[in-house]
Amino acid sequence: MSHLSKLKIVAQQQKRLQSKTEHRRAKLLEKLDDQLGMVQALIDGETYSRTRRVWRENEVGERVLVERPKRIRPWYWMSGAGGCYFQVWYGSKVLELKPGMTAIQVATKEDLPDVIRSVMEAVKFGELDIQIEDVAEKGTAELRLKQKPTPVKKAG
Repeated sequence: MSHLSKLKIVAQQQKRLQSKTEHRRAKLLEKLDDQLGMVQALIDGETYSRTRRVWRENEVGERVLVERPKRIRPWYWMSGAGGCYFQVWYGSKVLELKPGMTAIQVATKEDLPDVIRSVMEAVKFGELDIQIEDVAEKGTAELRLKQKPTPVKKAG
């Protein structure tokens, strides 16, 4: 008797827990949360660090799980006369918040947390879904083109 014959087998597919859009929103919200933490640390005069867990080999040659600092780049910068500016990045691309406009001007660095929270609310309510989709789909299309094998010409 077969082992599979003892099981109840049905034609059912696993449902996605999140749609692509929800996944992309969550990814961006996580990065915005990091930016908020960095800005708060900047205002408080502290340093912000986040760690991630990676597998490494120790001195004995065993694989162990260790925490390593995660590199986070700021999406804001200070300008002498103009105050501060903040951009929203998705992956390695800057999102256009309005056509042709990619930065938010902020009067002082103390106002940055409120701006970041506003952007987070906009992401939660789907106001940046089109921009995220454009950048994400462009990235996957470029990746597909890079992976496409080039035909080899035969000599002769």
